[in-house]
Amino acid sequence: MFRTACLFCVLLLSLPSLAQPLHFKVSGLKGDAKQNVVSYLESLPAIAPDRVNYRMQTIRQTVVSALQALGYYQAEVTLALDEQDPGLLRVKVTPGQPVTIRSWDLVLSGDATQDESFAELISQFPLKQGAVFHHGHYESIKDQLKGRALTRGYLDAKLTQAQVKVYPRENVADVSLHFDSGVRYHYGPIRIEGAPGTGQLIQPLLAFKQGEPYRAVQLAELSQTLSQTRYFKQIDVQPQLDQVANHQVPILIQLSPRSDNVVEVGVGASTDEGPRLQLTWEKPWLNRYGHSLYTEMKIAAPQQNINFSYRIPGRDPLNDYYSLKTSYEATDQQDTRSRNLTVGAHYQTKTHGAWERDYFIETQYEDYTQGSSSGSSLLYMPGFTLSRLRMTGGMDPDWGDRVIFKNQYSSQYWGSDADFSWLWGRTKWLRAPWPGHRLIWRAEQGAILGDNLAAVPASLRFFTGGDQTVRGFSYESISPVDKAGLLTGARYTSALSLEYAIPVAQKWRLASFVDAGTATNDYAEPWKIGTGVGLRWLSPVGPIRLDIGFGVSETQIPFHFHFGLGPEL
Repeated sequence: MFRTACLFCVLLLSLPSLAQPLHFKVSGLKGDAKQNVVSYLESLPAIAPDRVNYRMQTIRQTVVSALQALGYYQAEVTLALDEQDPGLLRVKVTPGQPVTIRSWDLVLSGDATQDESFAELISQFPLKQGAVFHHGHYESIKDQLKGRALTRGYLDAKLTQAQVKVYPRENVADVSLHFDSGVRYHYGPIRIEGAPGTGQLIQPLLAFKQGEPYRAVQLAELSQTLSQTRYFKQIDVQPQLDQVANHQVPILIQLSPRSDNVVEVGVGASTDEGPRLQLTWEKPWLNRYGHSLYTEMKIAAPQQNINFSYRIPGRDPLNDYYSLKTSYEATDQQDTRSRNLTVGAHYQTKTHGAWERDYFIETQYEDYTQGSSSGSSLLYMPGFTLSRLRMTGGMDPDWGDRVIFKNQYSSQYWGSDADFSWLWGRTKWLRAPWPGHRLIWRAEQGAILGDNLAAVPASLRFFTGGDQTVRGFSYESISPVDKAGLLTGARYTSALSLEYAIPVAQKWRLASFVDAGTATNDYAEPWKIGTGVGLRWLSPVGPIRLDIGFGVSETQIPFHFHFGLGPEL
């Protein structure tokens, strides 16, 4: 009984702590002032309602501090418990007039006085004479000056004076900031270790050289660029600050080459292709010139292919290179049976602007059956591809666009079996009108210019329908047909798509779409139209899309499920 009585007393003493903590309702303020007060109050430890009288002074001082941080030094604060709800404390505030800056004394000295970057930074500062004194902006200005100095090589920079005098009765403040950047440091000797013989190869990637002004951002950019070459397993670009001499910073680039062989196995699935297996084998470093070999094999029910690519770096190993490519592709899709062997030489470059350009000449031999007709062809085709990808937002982009255009030409003049020009292009745009929302539109156009379509092999004729063109129809099921009702492939293709997705839960969106397209020889027949809804999930392995599309242009409306894994662009 004694133990029971003690336990009962402990429970009684614990009851206040089990009650809901005190909450606040702030009035008399709006905008940043109200938000700051609420944030300060929410940061307080939980207060039991029956202990509020002991904490009134702390609460009042918290409100005062929150307002002073924004320049309000004459605020009047009234605290009162709500008569109906004893757990609610009403905070009524009369902020008064804010403190404004009477004198703004910002003095910059040292080499930074000749640096336009500092002049641009200072011109953007929110504080100046006559402005409301905001403590957060003041601290941010100090941090920005220090940060800009460190990133641009002013390693001895310091604030020699940082003083604020506030006169609450007069509602004014005098601010004095003196910043001495000191001498600007420059790059010293640049040393490369860990990968013998790579100095000449990566030299074009160095955006700086010894004697130029030091900029920390260039070191980070170099590390990222070296990673994109895929030559190295580990990359460490470090300034040797302990070896600085005569205001020069030595740079050490430590590299660890990738393994002699890199093998990757991947699996995937889509409604266009069904289950898919992918195997890649790469030899990223064949010799000291940076040559590499890449082999890829894809196996899916309608199509199997294997590709070999031998890559030779040009002036810039990341953005300028040559490649010799060979591919073999077997297709068994709808009414198409094809065996296609292609050998080509390519020159790819992205040295000027954001556009990547691929100039090539290919030899293609194809044996095919398309619908009721069969044939074989040997083609020699020079051509080019232009492409550009712009995107922000990482794995879940909120802005971006992709554009690709390809043209290749075949002529009997140089030994090809057919005369034609093949053109195809696609653009896809993504925008976010509001946070979480996604608006995506897509357009595609292709054409074969020439007199004899029958001489063009099956792999180069146009079909449409499926995940990436007109949903609601199966993959490449839209095409003219022959007398037996079999698909023949088309001279032209066109497709348009508009999609809008709204957030419905964290990492989930609900999408609706309408697609329209055709594959045709003369645009005499009506376009196929598909519409439907879908789900978008930002999974740990990338965005996953599941759609159900209905072919509303048909008398008997077909429907298809469409599944895809990968980025929107």
